Amino acid sequence: MSGREADNSFKARARAFVPSLPNALVEGVLRLMSFFDHVPGRLREQNRRENDGIWAEKYSRTYAESFIEDQALLKDLKLGKSDMAYAGCEIIAVYNALLDRKKLEETLPGLISCFEKKGVVLNGRFGTAPRALARYLRSIGIGAEYSIRRKDFPLLAERSAVFIVTAYNDYADIMQEIHTVCITKEPDGRFRAHNSRKCRESVEGFDALEQALGVGGRGKILAMTGIIEKGE
Repeated sequence: MSGREADNSFKARARAFVPSLPNALVEGVLRLMSFFDHVPGRLREQNRRENDGIWAEKYSRTYAESFIEDQALLKDLKLGKSDMAYAGCEIIAVYNALLDRKKLEETLPGLISCFEKKGVVLNGRFGTAPRALARYLRSIGIGAEYSIRRKDFPLLAERSAVFIVTAYNDYADIMQEIHTVCITKEPDGRFRAHNSRKCRESVEGFDALEQALGVGGRGKILAMTGIIEKGE
């Protein structure tokens, strides 16, 4: 093996290392980081003022009844020391899920402020910890179940009225990053992902969904939060 081949092989193994770790370990690290992290109060207040104005002027009418499908358009909305275009997918997923269930009582800037206070990772630069999404939903009286166990995912998806998944875009390359999306159900039971560049069409079956979320069928779900309606 040449030096270049050896170097490429090492880089490939390094990139595959994090996705190969147990979900519990990766999710636990993110949860621990969020536990000790919060956006300073002064910055939260400043972000809220700016975000409220921008939301009212540019986005409130568009997204009052429509899913947010392209977070790249929200670069002017602040999230901690980052912005919603770069790191806002988890909060957008919560927004879309609540919108789907007609339980949305906060504006997007309001949700941002809530997670800036508790849930963001590295002042928002790494987005929001997956478990914080379920914690927030429960705090506002929404029935939410959370799991990081792969054996739970298909049944939780089936039982949920709508659910949120955090997934590796490529189980062999962490450089393809992690993305969080809201999944709604079509009348025929097919799954549709929102704010997903990888999965634009509805798909049938949980396995097809996981592959559609990733690059070339290499998606891998890290965590799932399901909204369970009463009586289900």
